[in-house]
Amino acid sequence: MKETAKNLELMSQFGIHEGISEIIAATRNVSEKKEDTCLFNAAPIGIIWKNDKMFLRLFPGTQTYENLMREEYFTANVTTDSVLYVNSTFYDLDDSEFSTLDFSGTIVPALKGTDRYVVFRCVNRLLAQGSMIIDIEPVGFKIQTENVGFLPNRGFYSVIEICVHLTRYEKTKDPAYIELIKHHWSLVQRCGRKRDKEALSILKRRLSGFDTDC
Repeated sequence: MKETAKNLELMSQFGIHEGISEIIAATRNVSEKKEDTCLFNAAPIGIIWKNDKMFLRLFPGTQTYENLMREEYFTANVTTDSVLYVNSTFYDLDDSEFSTLDFSGTIVPALKGTDRYVVFRCVNRLLAQGSMIIDIEPVGFKIQTENVGFLPNRGFYSVIEICVHLTRYEKTKDPAYIELIKHHWSLVQRCGRKRDKEALSILKRRLSGFDTDC
């Protein structure tokens, strides 16, 4: 219990705070290695921290959901690389972009290109109302770069918002999401860093099949 409390105190140093923190979860794929199949998966998700409790809310139909139905551990990778956010949202990353660690006899993947990561253990799972709630606890930490801080940038966070809205648009085709995408698109163009605008180029290719003037 004391170890858990100590680990929670470390969270802010790794970019995870109360509320919902956006990270890229790296998990081991359920199926065995086959041709054209990756061993590992990376996808942005939100870690929810409320009332001294940390948990995930995952929905069926995603690889992360399938993997964490079975796997005990995953890594929460923290980065300010907007291109990595876009690629991990919409595309499979190559296995060469992952490193692995042996944690309690289990192979756990982590992303090489992130600033830092936290290893989480899945403590309890609850299936309810079309989703899966997983209670999690931090059990390991690693800093991979010297990037110790990042001032909030509207362009970077708007790239994340575009990813969220585009994912929902692809599922629902609700035009309201296109309007939200346009709003955040203009923010990236005005406020974003060079890397954020590179992310827009990838998103533009993704949007090319839809009726939008982004």
